[in-house]
Amino acid sequence: MGASGIVYKAETQRPHTVVAVKKLWSSGTDVETGGKNDLVGEVNLLGRLRHRNIVKLYGYLHKDSNVMILYEYMPNSSLWEALHGKLAGSLLIDWVSRYNIAVGVAQGLAYLHHDCHPPVIHRDIKSNNILLDQNLDARIADFGLARMIVRKNETMSMVAGSYGYIAPEYGYTLKVDEKSDIYSFGVVLMELLTGKRPLEPEFGESVDIVEWVRVKIRNNRAIEEALDPNIGSQCKLVQEEMLLVLQIALLCTAKFPKDRPSMRDVITMLGEAKPRRKSSSSHGRNNSNREKPIFSTSPVTGLL
Repeated sequence: MGASGIVYKAETQRPHTVVAVKKLWSSGTDVETGGKNDLVGEVNLLGRLRHRNIVKLYGYLHKDSNVMILYEYMPNSSLWEALHGKLAGSLLIDWVSRYNIAVGVAQGLAYLHHDCHPPVIHRDIKSNNILLDQNLDARIADFGLARMIVRKNETMSMVAGSYGYIAPEYGYTLKVDEKSDIYSFGVVLMELLTGKRPLEPEFGESVDIVEWVRVKIRNNRAIEEALDPNIGSQCKLVQEEMLLVLQIALLCTAKFPKDRPSMRDVITMLGEAKPRRKSSSSHGRNNSNREKPIFSTSPVTGLL
């Protein structure tokens, strides 16, 4: 069950197919005032999206005030469930699997921002809207808030996003663009790295995960303490790999939109932060065989 509707698993016999059917919360008034036309346009848009990291949308059913949307079925639920819910501790138990999810989401967002014409902003990137297939590959889902960017910095009449994931500038501008998605992606990166939710009681009142991490850095606390100990962050090599990705998360959640990288830049940085295989770390301390670091100097100090 989600904020915009309830999702059912459905199976057809000929041919045998499993799909997810989302029944939207709606009223007759919504449809009569143009909601149906908006829905048709959105389904047509999303039906044209073709990327391995975006959930396939098959179509929709509409009768009176009842609206159902048919999606590709994802057997491993959402990233939220894998990190914080009933599946926590049983699916994403190592850093490599979490890193692969980060890359998959980044690739899906890069497709929306750079390869769609006009570009598409999702506007509600969060771990609940990232689904996992049978191989734990990430798929971006729930495009209920998504819009094509026809005009830059479109002003929203409704809240675009979910608390804990919303970029700070939205609070005083009510405007969204690609950089809004990038901020939300940075929050998801921090979830993957720390295993914590965007808002936790331990952070303190009105403190989210981004501020919690930055406070640790400002107070000269060992930032390694923030990393999830359940995925091997005590291991020096794994810790180094995770800290590289934490730097990327800090860039994505920069206070000012202009300071955040594009999703193409994020993919490049994530590629350079790819976890090292055993073979690459078994040649002693020969620095000539080591990969070139992402940053010549740490960006963390400059951001704070």
